[in-house]
Amino acid sequence: MKKSTKAKILGVMALLTGGVLLSSCTASFCTDLDRANMAYPYDTGVTVYVDKEDVPTQYESTAWAVFEEEGNDTLYAYIPVDTNGNFTAKNATLINTLINSFEKEGLITPSYDYFKEMDQLVLEAAVNAANKNPATLIAADINPWSEPDVLGTEEGIVANNDSILRKYGYLKFYGYDENNNGVLWKNYDAWNEELALKLGAENVPSFDWINTYKGQINNSIATNISCITTKGDTNKNFGHFGPEQNWEVPMETKDWGYAWSKGFLEGLIVYPVAWLLDNLSFSFEPALTGFGQIWALIVVTIIVRLVVLGLTFKSTMDQQKMQALQPQLARIQAKYPNSDTNQAEKMRLGQEQLALYKRNHVSMWSMILVLIVQFPVFIAVWGALQGSAALATGEFLNLSLSTKVSTALLDFSGEWYYNSNGWWTMLIIFILMVALQIVSVLLPQWLNKRRLKNMTKTGTNPAADKNAKMMKWVNIIMLAFTIFISFSLPSAMAVYWAIGSLMSIAQTLFTQLYLSKHFVKKMQKKGN
Repeated sequence: MKKSTKAKILGVMALLTGGVLLSSCTASFCTDLDRANMAYPYDTGVTVYVDKEDVPTQYESTAWAVFEEEGNDTLYAYIPVDTNGNFTAKNATLINTLINSFEKEGLITPSYDYFKEMDQLVLEAAVNAANKNPATLIAADINPWSEPDVLGTEEGIVANNDSILRKYGYLKFYGYDENNNGVLWKNYDAWNEELALKLGAENVPSFDWINTYKGQINNSIATNISCITTKGDTNKNFGHFGPEQNWEVPMETKDWGYAWSKGFLEGLIVYPVAWLLDNLSFSFEPALTGFGQIWALIVVTIIVRLVVLGLTFKSTMDQQKMQALQPQLARIQAKYPNSDTNQAEKMRLGQEQLALYKRNHVSMWSMILVLIVQFPVFIAVWGALQGSAALATGEFLNLSLSTKVSTALLDFSGEWYYNSNGWWTMLIIFILMVALQIVSVLLPQWLNKRRLKNMTKTGTNPAADKNAKMMKWVNIIMLAFTIFISFSLPSAMAVYWAIGSLMSIAQTLFTQLYLSKHFVKKMQKKGN
């Protein structure tokens, strides 16, 4: 392969790589309140809340009445630990991991009393925000699940969506500054300072602990950017959060003005596409169990592709005309077999080709418009699908549409052969996407090859043969690279891509049929 050919192929790869990188440039719509809501499921504390009669026997001596001063002798709490002093509450994994890591390094860890007091501050803030009377509360009013100290994956356990901690536990990570602006980590930082005065600096988190803890929480929520919703005020929760990815959280409603504040593409394309997905998903299926989102994806894909087609119709037709002109181009190229080495023949070949395009009103430059339009639309749609809270909620045949293709295909945990995590669903979608993408890219070449099959070959043209081989390699590499980058796509984008490829196939067949009936006959009458 010559250097010029390699350069063109590398250029295509660079363009695709740029698309992948730029796709991450669409801004996240998540607010600090959204992030605080996402953070709480990853650390709900080490304290277990139960009614007095449900305190386990081994913890009766250490359990306490949570709101004893308010006259509540029903709601009790205890902190389960093992013989080594490790916290054994079901959701204490993050805290135990940090403690073990710090102890191995010989670093100071917070005391038992610190975690007890921090959980109490979180509960008090949540009760105040819920405007509830502490004297009348029972465990069912507090716990995020239908039973205390569970992960939510146990048989018979359901989310307690009206519980105080499920609704207001986010206050552990969120507070208001002097201007009444909500700020992530505001309460956490303030309560650490308060507890340092109460318990002593040796009992509260060190600077290293706080930074590590914040890093762990931030890393857990950093990849979750599905915060675009128009239904944030409907008591509908979204997403998959927490260690078991089974906790849905509320999201703030986003409007178009907020989208424009995030950037040009966000306001022009990302938000409208996400808005359409959001409203269609709820219209098809308000419960957002997965099937409604698939139908919404199909409709949105059709709408987006029709809009793009409308904007690039002239360019698209020019591309198809070029395919229809291949027999005439082949005859011209056959007249100049030495154009690859003879400069005079090369010039005459170029002149005849340009004349052919001009007679048939084909503009080479107009075809660049397709890339100019498609490239930012692809990036923005990717951003919309990643940012849609509706798509990140529920599962389609056990597959979360916000899960990356690679993550879903490589997730063999649980009974994957029963599709418990959507493995088979993702595999089928991936195979369909790849197959349809291959057909959509190669179909124009197949149709052109069919047109040229019965044409008498009057000669050969090395330059034309070289270009044909180069284009073949470019298409193969583009397909391979497209399949490669698809692994980093969310599952919803794979569905979008599959539907888009199907529309491209239909578009190619339709335009080819139209051109064969009108354009080709017109050329034949003119003697082209």
